[in-house]
Amino acid sequence: MDGWAAAGLVGAGLLAVVWLWRREVQKRRQAERRLQRRSAESEAAEARHTSERARWDALGNAASDLILTIDPALRVVYANGAAEAAFGPLPPGASLMTYTHSVELERLVSDAGEATEPEGLERMLTLHDRPHRAKGVAGGGYVAVALQDVSEVQRLSRARQDMIANLSHELRTPLASLRLLAETLAGRMGEDPKVARPLAEKITAEVETLHQMTQEMLDLAAIESGRQVVRLVSTPLREILAVPLEHISQQAGRRGIHIDVDSPDDTRVLADREQAQRAILNVLHNAVKFSPDGGEVRVTCRTEADQGRAILSVQDDGPGLAPEDLERIFERFYRADEARGTPGTGLGLAIARHILRAHGGQIWAENRPPPHGGAVFSLAFPLA
Repeated sequence: MDGWAAAGLVGAGLLAVVWLWRREVQKRRQAERRLQRRSAESEAAEARHTSERARWDALGNAASDLILTIDPALRVVYANGAAEAAFGPLPPGASLMTYTHSVELERLVSDAGEATEPEGLERMLTLHDRPHRAKGVAGGGYVAVALQDVSEVQRLSRARQDMIANLSHELRTPLASLRLLAETLAGRMGEDPKVARPLAEKITAEVETLHQMTQEMLDLAAIESGRQVVRLVSTPLREILAVPLEHISQQAGRRGIHIDVDSPDDTRVLADREQAQRAILNVLHNAVKFSPDGGEVRVTCRTEADQGRAILSVQDDGPGLAPEDLERIFERFYRADEARGTPGTGLGLAIARHILRAHGGQIWAENRPPPHGGAVFSLAFPLA
């Protein structure tokens, strides 16, 4: 009886041990499964975080504005590509002041962090000697700042204001002349053919000036609205050149300016005839305007087969261009010092550059080599 009892106790002990072992194994497996779930959740969260960070990085780098995120200790924790291009690569733990060297920006961030307005604070400040519109918005203890360089906007605004003032002044002069000439023609002096003919020629010249100004303004409006469509077709360059030459010949003839043309008959280019003529006319008008009475404007054409282009050059006998003006004269509303006393809006060459670019071509200016005076404007059209 004692042996059976002992055996029973041993068996019961073994069953308990097995049960405890199985329970422990089950606990371990449950713990492993929980650990695996947590690990999977952590990896998923990390993947979401990485994806979200990549998405925000892509959005930030796609923006042309400078974007910074600053923590409560005024450390920069994020800088997009535009900000790093302006301030350099972002060092870990860099403070806003050491990174940007801007007291104005630090003040904006501090004020934005304390502001109660949900839309944030907006101010004008200067970075690298350029005006910027800055906006700071607080959230979660951090402040996000967007900085927009407005120097070009301000320049264009000033240029437009100058252009309107100049245009008003320029319009006043031909209109006053037209009124005086018309009153003279309507009086007794207009009955004399010897007097009437020169007066009529002067009226024509003033009307042409007004027409040029009006056309430039219309061209600019078409460019800015996107209505200008370029249709490139194979066209003889000489045919394109014929219309602008006819338009400018009367204006040049009244001042005794000779226009010499050397253009081969067989050169064909890819061009929108009407727009190409507009660009050439603007350059010819500029050349005649700055040439002295009795001077010469020379128009030549050459081909560069290796570059696939034909280059039309317009050379004048004018005062030439200052080195700093060689590029800027193609900017909208810009007028070189030599142009201040001549009528015009400062748009003709800018419009010509836009047209050439739309053709896949190019326009540039050079001064004639000494001892000659004057400038040479070259228009490159793609060969057909």
